[in-house]
Amino acid sequence: MKKIITAFLFSTLLMPCFAGGVGYIDYDKVLEEYQFAKTSVREVETKAKEIEQYLEKKEEEFSNLESPVQRKKLETTVRNEMQTKEAAFNDFRIKREELVYNRIHAVSEKIRLEKGFDAILDRRSVFSGGVDITDELIKKLNSASSQ
Repeated sequence: MKKIITAFLFSTLLMPCFAGGVGYIDYDKVLEEYQFAKTSVREVETKAKEIEQYLEKKEEEFSNLESPVQRKKLETTVRNEMQTKEAAFNDFRIKREELVYNRIHAVSEKIRLEKGFDAILDRRSVFSGGVDITDELIKKLNSASSQ
């Protein structure tokens, strides 16, 4: 039995260790330079401005009303419409953020597999070491979205 344990320990010590390493990205830089992410941010900002303009228009209408009954009716209508608009805006914003994140994740996963990394982290999680793949990721993301 002692010979079997010794042989097992000896063989495991001789086995090569395969450490793929860790890659990392600067996620903020990716968001700044990834064209689809920039377009998504602009679309979300445009929808936010539309809501802002809607509110400004309704405030103007409200100030032109003299009757308290009309003011109350407009206030109720605007409150209901705003709830609907805000819910639609939040759904749109979340879907866009998820789409951007999923695309970044998919391409970073391809790079991870190509390079044989064990993981890809955000640069803020790496204290020391690792390989920065930010520029490569941005290049692949932008070339994929231009096709």
